[in-house]
Formats: sequence, C-alpha cells, structure tokens
Amino acid sequence: MMAITAAALVLAGISIWRMGRQKKDIYTFTEELEENLDALLAGEPLKNDQETRDTLSGKVNEKLARIQHIQERREQESLEAKEQMKELISDISHQTRTPIANQKLCLEILRREELPEETGVFLDRLEHQTDKLDFLFRSLVKMSRLETGIIQIKKRDCDLAETLKRAISAVVAAAAAKDIEIRAEAEGPFLLSHDPRWTEEAVFNLLDNAVKYTGRGGRIGLSVKKGEIFAEIHVKDTGKGIPLERQAEIFTRFYREPEVHDVEGIGIGLYLTRRIAELQGGYVEVRSREGEGADFAICLPLQERE
Repeated sequence: MMAITAAALVLAGISIWRMGRQKKDIYTFTEELEENLDALLAGEPLKNDQETRDTLSGKVNEKLARIQHIQERREQESLEAKEQMKELISDISHQTRTPIANQKLCLEILRREELPEETGVFLDRLEHQTDKLDFLFRSLVKMSRLETGIIQIKKRDCDLAETLKRAISAVVAAAAAKDIEIRAEAEGPFLLSHDPRWTEEAVFNLLDNAVKYTGRGGRIGLSVKKGEIFAEIHVKDTGKGIPLERQAEIFTRFYREPEVHDVEGIGIGLYLTRRIAELQGGYVEVRSREGEGADFAICLPLQERE
C-alpha cells in the first residue's frame, strides 16, 4: 500500500513538474512572439535563435520573418512605383505646360492685330477653351500628386485668417461678374497648425463652387468657428442646394450632378478639399437642402493628435 502511495506521489510530482515546465514554455513562447510582433510592426530585425528553429517558437518566428521580407519587398515596390509616377506626372506637367503657354502667347499676339469682328469671336472661344484645358491639366496633376503622396502636407502654426484672405481674393473677380456678395466673418489673428498653401486650395475650391452654383445677385458667407476639438471653416451660399441623397457622392472623384453639366468643371474640387482636410487630421461635411443653398465646413484639429 505504501509503495502504491509513493508511486502516486511520484507521478503527481512529475505531473506538477511537467505542468510547470509547460507553463514556463508557454510564457516564454508568448513573450518571444510578442517581441517579434512588435519588431515586425516597427520594421526591426526579428529575434530568431538558430537553436530553436525546430521548435514551435522557431517555426512561428520563421514564418514571421517571411512575412517581414514580403512586406519589405512590397514597400520597396511601392516606393519605386511612386517614384515612377512622380516622374510621369512631372513629364506630363512639363509637356502640357509648354504648348498651352505657346497657345496663350499666340492668342495674345493675335489680340494686338486688327482682325474682323467674326475672327474676334473665334479668338474668344479659343482663349476660353485654352484656359479650360489649362485648368483641367493643373487639377489632374494636383489630384495625382496628392494621391501618390508626392506632395506632403506641411503643417505649421500660422494665422488661419491670412490663409482665408488669399482664398477669397482668388474668387473676388468671378463673384463680382455675377454681382455676388462675399461676406467674411473671420476674426483674426487665428493661430492654427495647418498647411497654409493646401488649406487655401481647399477653401478656394469651396468658394469657387459657391460662385459657380449661386445665381446672380446671391450671397456667400465665410466664417470660422472654434469648437472644443476642431476649428470649423464654413462656406455658406444661397445657391441651388444639394439633395440629401447626393451629399455623399459629391466628394467622390469626377462626380458632377446631372443638372450642372452646362457649368464649367470636372468634378474634382470637392474631392481635393476632402483629401486635403483628411491629410491634416480633419474632415469635411455639408448641410444643404435642395433650393436653399449649402453650408460646407472644413474641420481642422485645434492641436496635433498624438
């Protein structure tokens, strides 16, 4: 009886020892796995002991190393593709800028000549189409550069009011031609961390759209509101408004509402505005009812997010 009891105690001891060993192995395995996952996320070399290659830990680490290699190769291919795209966009920009500039120069020379009235009408049309083509290529190049990451957003602390003034000045002439009143309610200075160049582009796109889709004698208001987390740049117009079912679509590339195809544009202004806001940690929203105008808001964070 004593022998059986002793044997049972020995077996129990062995079982306890094995359980302790397994528990230790599990802890060791999870620690190594966590270390390698952290290294994988950080792009650092993985810990892979040659002596443990045939163990479960070694096999898992080997697969993680293969994943890391595939990831590094794809990142390299992505960088190479972006570099090729950068060269292509630069080439397209250069190749189109030269003939368009030559066309404008020729038009300017012809304007100085005494030409029949009918010829002047054709010159007006040609100049209009040249400007439209120039705008189209410049817009496409901007969009491509933003999408491929060639253009980087460079935020710095500067006066938002100055950024908005430059955006307004770019649409004053077009608004005056339609007797549209632009009223700005931005108290300055308003110090905000943002990219002044691209934020100006985003606000200009909203103002430009407001001028296009607001009837003669209408009004456009620009204001800034300071919330708890975001600074809101509002562009409100008395234009035609946007039906609720279309308000998500208007921020997609090349989207244009069916009834506005007679108005100049290619449908990327709002898309660029959304991308510029997102790249600065913000977003764009719209509130509108058909026939009652629209209120677009660019929301930018008041401080850097960690």
